[in-house]
Amino acid sequence: MPQIRFENVVKLFDGREVLSGVSFAVEKGEMLAIAGPSGTGKSVTLKHLVRLLTPTSGSVWLDDVEISSATGTELATIRNRFGYLFQGGALLGWLTVEENVALPLREHGGYDEDEISKRVTEALEAVDLSDAADLYPAEISGGMQKRAGLARAIVRRNDIILYDEPTSGLDPVTSTTINRLIRRLNKERGITSIVVTHDLQGALLFADRVLMLKNGRVAEVSKPEEFVRSSNPDVREFLDAQFITPDLLEKRL
Repeated sequence: MPQIRFENVVKLFDGREVLSGVSFAVEKGEMLAIAGPSGTGKSVTLKHLVRLLTPTSGSVWLDDVEISSATGTELATIRNRFGYLFQGGALLGWLTVEENVALPLREHGGYDEDEISKRVTEALEAVDLSDAADLYPAEISGGMQKRAGLARAIVRRNDIILYDEPTSGLDPVTSTTINRLIRRLNKERGITSIVVTHDLQGALLFADRVLMLKNGRVAEVSKPEEFVRSSNPDVREFLDAQFITPDLLEKRL
């Protein structure tokens, strides 16, 4: 059984349909990229997974538990399984990198100082950021801020990580570094990864499958080698707009 399932999810905002019958599944340990034009429902889809939004109709599932109807302790248990890398990194400027990464552990409770120190050190090492532990967000680059946000997302060792535009605002070289890092963590730790991105080229290079949304509907969901050869006119238009050809896949991460 897939680890995550969307079943005919519809979402209305003030009568406007943002998601229109979205259905897909994600296997445990898979890396799924959700791509598509701006305003097509990518981040809205992501927010349904942690119940920041609830479907107008349809359902969202994690294993055999319906996220979209969970409440109380059950919902808290579901949310504890997710790590979340926000689009802007969302670091607190008055805390050091080390303190930012430790924040989820301190907020959740149940960890002594030795365990917090151990987990933070491990997370910073995983994203190659050990040397920046004592620096503040304003003292590091945008790429380093994203890596610090990623360390914070993995510090509780969640088995599912959600990424909202992890390479937004970064130069191509730094974007590739972040993509490689996400892919490495996905493979080394068996983390189920769902990545919302505008960067179709990056998605095709690192994801196991790519799901494209267009006007709130699933236009395509397939492996990169199938995606780049799709005959779907919406997919072809999206590929052509970014000058992507099948040759790109020779550079897959």
